[in-house]
Formats: sequence, C-alpha cells, structure tokens
Amino acid sequence: MIRPPPRILICYLVRNSGHHAAARAIEAQIRRQNPLAETRCLDLLETTHPTWSAIVQNAYMSTIRRTPELWETLYDNFWFDLLTRYIRPLVQRGNSLKLRILMDAFQPDAIICTQAHPFAVLSAYARRQGTPIPIWGVITDFLPHRFWHVKPDEHIRYVVPTETAVQRLMILGTPGDRIHTFGIPIQADVLAARRRTVSRENGRRILVMGGSRGLGARFATIRHLDRAAADFTIDVVTGTNRRLRKQLLAARHKFKHPIRIRGYVQDAMALMRRACLLIGKPGGLTSAEAMASGTPMLIIRPLPGQERGNTEMLVRNGAAIHLDRDRDLPAVVASLFANPALLGMMAERAKALGRPDAARDIAAAVLSHLPQEDIE
Repeated sequence: MIRPPPRILICYLVRNSGHHAAARAIEAQIRRQNPLAETRCLDLLETTHPTWSAIVQNAYMSTIRRTPELWETLYDNFWFDLLTRYIRPLVQRGNSLKLRILMDAFQPDAIICTQAHPFAVLSAYARRQGTPIPIWGVITDFLPHRFWHVKPDEHIRYVVPTETAVQRLMILGTPGDRIHTFGIPIQADVLAARRRTVSRENGRRILVMGGSRGLGARFATIRHLDRAAADFTIDVVTGTNRRLRKQLLAARHKFKHPIRIRGYVQDAMALMRRACLLIGKPGGLTSAEAMASGTPMLIIRPLPGQERGNTEMLVRNGAAIHLDRDRDLPAVVASLFANPALLGMMAERAKALGRPDAARDIAAAVLSHLPQEDIE
C-alpha cells in the first residue's frame, strides 16, 4: 500500500509581507520534513481577484499613512463586525471561478492560511463543497482579531503564539481543542547558520527597522538616536522605503555614530542577533524574530490595529519599552547602556517569549493530520 505524496496549499496576503514570510517559513519546513510533498504558496486574493488585490493594498496603505485613526477604529471593532456580518459572506463565499479552477487543478490534502481573508474564503469553499479538507489558520500576531473566527468545524484548526491568544479565540467561540500554541512561524535557520560568525561582543549595535516597507523607521527617529551619548553603531534596514534610504545615504557623513544602511534584507535575524537593541515597529514577524533572537525592543509609534496589541504583549512581558516620542530616545538608550543588568533582563525576557521552532512544529502538525488514505 503506497500513500501518494501530500499536496499542501499555503495562502497569504500581500507579497513580501509578514504573512508571506510566515507562509514561506512553513513551506520550507514541510519540504524539509517530507521532501516528496507538493506545495503551492500564493497570495490568494492576487491569484483569484488581481484587480481587487491591488485596490485593497492601496486602500490599506493609504489609510495607514493618512488616516490611521480610521484603521484603529475599524480594526477588531465589534460594531463593524456586526454591520458587515451579512456582507462578508458575499465577499468571502469561496465560489469564484478562479478559485474553483485552482482547487480542482491542485486538489490539496491540507490548506494553511497565514491571513484571515484567505482563511475565511477557503473555509467557506470547503463548507460549500462538502469537502473534508484540514484547514489551518496560522495567526501571525500576538493577539488574534475577531475576523479570524469562522464557523467551528472539525476540520478547522488554529495556530496561535500565546495562551492569551487561545483565550481570545475561545471567547469568540472557537473550541479550545482546535487551537495549538506553537508560536509565530519564522525562518530561524539563518540564525542557526550564522551563530558562529555573528556576535554581540564586537561592539554595541542598535538595529533600526521599519518592516518590509520601512514604515516604522523615520529619518527623524535615527537623527534623535544619533544624539545619544553612548558608544554604538547604528544598523538601519530601510526595506522597500527608497526615500528613507536616499535620505540616509545623503546624510551619512553627518552622523556622530557609525551608521550602516541596508535596503530589503533576507537575513534580518542575523542582524537582530548582533544588535543589543531593536528600534522599530512591532509587526508580528519582526517581533517573533526579535524574541527568538533574544533582542529587546524599543517601540515608537506602532501602527494602529494589530501592532498595538503586539506592543501591549511585549511590554507586559518585559521584552520591550514603548516610547511616545522620538526625542526620548537618547535618554532611554543611554540609561539602558548604563544599566547592563536591566538590558540583560530584557534580553532574557525576549528569549523566553521566542518560539524559534514554530514553523517546524506547525509543519509537523499539518503533516500528521493529513487524511490517512492509502492506495495500492
């Protein structure tokens, strides 16, 4: 009796986002644990509705930049949930022609979603088709929002980072036995590969990051950091923010501290492990990588919505400090470097929150819950 190689569909939203990075991390572990497995990793909205995908991305980025208070109001809002309860099933009905073509052609044995929209769409598709496909919702922030919750089903499972997230889903109506606390999936292999060559002993470094789009790193923030009296090197990752990169390159000789400027990087964890502090926005993947690296965070101006929940979790656990203003940076950095015991305690708290093996554990769980049907 021979079982055919499993086919795993992995869906995210927005390329080069945290959701995409989490999807790639899980895919890599599935291929490592079962080299015969066939995987497809794709942006479901871009695949099935490319025009709507572009509109949604532009609307989200415009809202975040221009009217963040609007996003803050709508995010995880009970009344918005109530008002859209009868509209969302029409948008997420899982019955588009391109989706049916995709599913008929690939015929997945399991589905993994790292964002709530594809999770809702594919859950609706499975219910509509009456197909018992295991569907995994992998939540990539420390606190899940209410739009992750779908109608409970024995084939639907969730992966969350903390027990607090478990409680949140259970309050929304998700059965506790369908929730797994594995953590946020990251590609920790870079950290392991560079462990021998990357060290914090070769001078103090502060890493400034703003996520893949560089939204959390501002030129003014870095200028304020440069005013700190302590001795350190500034590492800046600008992501796809070309404007910030050009500003920094033009002014690099005006900084008192040595500064290294990078664009989009694939090995952020190696930079984190070298850094004594990470200054930036607490996106789910950035936070998970920082915790796995044991790197404490200084958080300035978290984006509305999910990042405020991440900030609360990190600060509550002693792994981060939330600053309201850029101009507070010099004093806080100088104070932390003057108190290495406090900085060391924050690093230990960060490491305690880290789940470097989350992607491995998720892949193992998905593969172990595949339908157990053999063919001759």
